[in-house]
Amino acid sequence: MKKNDIITVKSTLGKKNKKGVKQKRQINAQNRDFSMNEKDLGGLKRAMVILPILIIVIIVALLIAGINQYKSMFEVSGGESSVQNSDSEENGDYDESKLLLLISPDNPLSSDYKTDLVSYGKYKFDRCIISDLNKMIEAADEDGISLVISGGYVSAEVQHELYMDEVRRLMAREGYGEARALEEAEKTVPMEDHSEFQSGLAVKFGTTDGENFDGSDAYLWLYKNSIKYGFILRYPKDKEGDTGFEFDPTHFRYVGKQNASRMRSMDMTLDEYLIYLDSRA
Repeated sequence: MKKNDIITVKSTLGKKNKKGVKQKRQINAQNRDFSMNEKDLGGLKRAMVILPILIIVIIVALLIAGINQYKSMFEVSGGESSVQNSDSEENGDYDESKLLLLISPDNPLSSDYKTDLVSYGKYKFDRCIISDLNKMIEAADEDGISLVISGGYVSAEVQHELYMDEVRRLMAREGYGEARALEEAEKTVPMEDHSEFQSGLAVKFGTTDGENFDGSDAYLWLYKNSIKYGFILRYPKDKEGDTGFEFDPTHFRYVGKQNASRMRSMDMTLDEYLIYLDSRA
């Protein structure tokens, strides 16, 4: 009932009118009440039509919210899997065992190991690292850092010559006997089949001005950011006992984003990380 109708009814009831007038107004009031009931009935009918629709909308909204919550929980609990899938999409055939391949004096490269080599500038690398290597170099460039690649894949024959050159250098300059020179040389230059550079997964960086690389802006940038692109410093300081090699700031190895992030968070070398994974198997 509208405000004006209420005022009219009140003023009518407060007046002393003739019986006929009173009856007339009572009839009018009854008519208004009847009219109001018709409106209420119509509203009820509309409500009965709208209510099922509202219920359906609410149910659908709850289902969508539940699905989104489930997806969110799945992404959190399965985050590591999502990183692996991402690496797989970017790098083609993703092979976890290949990325975690350990190559060291005690773990030589198998004779049947195959690399999928592609050229990148003057050097060659395994195809699986190219996308992230390129992204890392572009990101460094955006930060004003020029990353200079000074080494990539080498064959077994070339690696043998590099190793023997170091043996001869130690014998000539350090006065080592042959046996000691052979042993000491491998701490810095692995012999054939013991070098990561034969896998195509390792990248050597350098400078163009002869500056010590570990004091360069490029090294500081790499040390901080390389894990974002799946690369680790392969032979860090104070880890010689684990890696078997002396500190080498120029040598970065591709292991994939997930593994690189884990190794950084746990302060582990690849050697330590593989022992850790084996203990959890």
